Order: sequence, then C-alpha cells, then structure tokens
Amino acid sequence: MASNLGSEITLNQSAEFVGRFGRFGGSATIIKKLLGDDALMEQFMEVGLALPAFRLIHGVFNPTADVLAAFKARCAAKGVDFTKFSWVGSEQAPDFTDDEEVAVVLDATLDTLQNTFEFAWEWTKDGQADSWRWEGMLSDEDRLTLLDGLEFKPWTLTWRRIKLDANVGKKPCDVRDSKTSSGCALLFMSAEHPERIKATDYERRFGFWLPGLKCTAPGERQWQSVPYVGFDRGSHQVRLHSHWDVSSNDDLAVPVLWE
Repeated sequence: MASNLGSEITLNQSAEFVGRFGRFGGSATIIKKLLGDDALMEQFMEVGLALPAFRLIHGVFNPTADVLAAFKARCAAKGVDFTKFSWVGSEQAPDFTDDEEVAVVLDATLDTLQNTFEFAWEWTKDGQADSWRWEGMLSDEDRLTLLDGLEFKPWTLTWRRIKLDANVGKKPCDVRDSKTSSGCALLFMSAEHPERIKATDYERRFGFWLPGLKCTAPGERQWQSVPYVGFDRGSHQVRLHSHWDVSSNDDLAVPVLWE
C-alpha cells in the first residue's frame, strides 16, 4: 500500500530530518542501502520503533495488550491463578484519548483489599530503580479500607480510564467520591505504566492521591488519611506515603475516573 507520508510533512521537515540523520551518525551510504533493500529497511524500522518514545502511548503509557500480558506474567510469577479473575464490563480495553494524562488501566482485585494493595505496590516498586515507603503506611484491615460507598469484590478485572491531572492541589476531602474514585486502580496504573511514574516532573505530570482509599497512620485518628504516590527525580525513587484528607499539596492531583 502506498504511503501518504509525503503529503503529511513539508519539504523543510524532510530536509531537517536528513540533516539531523547526518549529524547523529547517518550517511549517504546508509540511506542508499536502505533504499535498495526492503528487508534491511524493515529491520531498521523495527529497531527504531522499539524505542519507548515510539512504542509507548504519549511516550509514557504501555499499549493495553502489553498491560494485559504483563499482568498475566506478574500473576504467574507471584503464584496468583489468573483463571480466578472475572471481568467486570468488557474485556475489550477502551482506547487512549488525545489527552496525554488520561491513562488506560487494568484494575484488579485479589482475594482481599490488603493483598490487592500489596500486590500492586510490589509490582510498582519492581518497575523503578528505587522505592521508599513510609513506615506508617500500613495496609492491614484495621489500617486500610475503601472510601465510603465503594464495595470490594474479590477476583475481578476492570478496564478503566483515569484522568491523572485532575484536581491538582486540591484537598481529597473536597473532591473525592465513590462515583469518580476507585480502590487500588492508581497503584495498578503505577505498576502497569512505570514510564509515567518516571516522567513525574510536578509541572506537567504530578504525583497523586489514591482517593478511593482511606487509611489510618499510627497515632492518628481512624480513617482520616489518604495514601499518595510521588516520585523523587534526583534518586529515581517512587514513594508511597499518606497524609490527612484535609491536606492540600500543589505537587499532588486527585485523579478521577474518566468516561
């Protein structure tokens, strides 16, 4: 099939591409070899398109087929029987949108909320160079629960779209509710899309509260805190913490489910 590439870029862009190709080690000899050998061109493109900037959606999100495959592989590695899961809604993942901060996430529940939380956090940790977790961010049933109005159903899989940069700097208590917040989906987003975590710059891409969860830190009032995920760019460290639900932080968003 003929390509319409020539109609989509200008002559100036073509010239700029050739110039940049030369500046970074390309040569006329390489171009001539590629022009005369379709198999070589196919290999050349496979290598280039494997780079994250081309393979990832918006440069940070894994394609949904890769997400499902990675989840199955993670289950197998951790001794979790994938056949126990049942789909809630369609098995067909929704499309990514043009919004670069709307993630498509495979949300899952294991047998308990606590085991689900730890499964997602451990997976998140393994996708980053380093990690840190506040010792007060505990997940036993007396320390971690769902937001009022949310119900835990074990062994489910649900595709979700989540707007990650919603409500930046707002207090969780002011904007979260059971219709727009979900349990551990944002921890699964962190695990399934590790490049999005690495891209956290607190200017265009923010850390985020986990607004569908409530927790209790040692010595604090019960269910008054909310977990949150951040990223330290200097140490390349994903961070799990919690704070009061009446707190605001300009570095943190309160993400919402997105239709």
